[in-house]
Amino acid sequence: MKVFARRGFTATRVEDVLDEASVARRTFYRYFTSKEDVLAAVYELATGELLDAIDAIDETSVSADDPMAGVRAGVELYLDFHVENAALLRVLVEQSMRSDSPLAGHRRRFRARLLKVLVRAAETCRVAPLDGFTYVALLSALEGVALELLEGAASPSDILRAKHALHGLLASGLVGR
Repeated sequence: MKVFARRGFTATRVEDVLDEASVARRTFYRYFTSKEDVLAAVYELATGELLDAIDAIDETSVSADDPMAGVRAGVELYLDFHVENAALLRVLVEQSMRSDSPLAGHRRRFRARLLKVLVRAAETCRVAPLDGFTYVALLSALEGVALELLEGAASPSDILRAKHALHGLLASGLVGR
């Protein structure tokens, strides 16, 4: 993770990974065939941790008075995760967005899991089923804001503004139709 975050994907060589991990070449090739395999494993680890954290949001935070509490907490987790891991996630996102990348399939599965979270949130808010593209649009907005924050050094006020914008967009998209 450190090597990819520091050097980027293109500049990273298998030798760099071996040096950073203090692993012999033979051991490396027992588990991976290339640096692409390592990056795919890192992607799975990072997105798995994020999804686990989102899934662990206490459902008791959702009340009749505030059915969007869980969605807001998920947005906060998602953006905070991206900001706290910016260098690594910049590499992962750049690679996963390319359709010819080995990470493209991982990204599709990750988005599918996040879409399920949005559908669950709409159901919790007792919203009539939405067109599937509404969920895709809301998720794409979340991803787009995270990408924008990853482009540079996002200030705390930028992050707060992004959270407020997404909270409003998700609330109006899921509830205020």
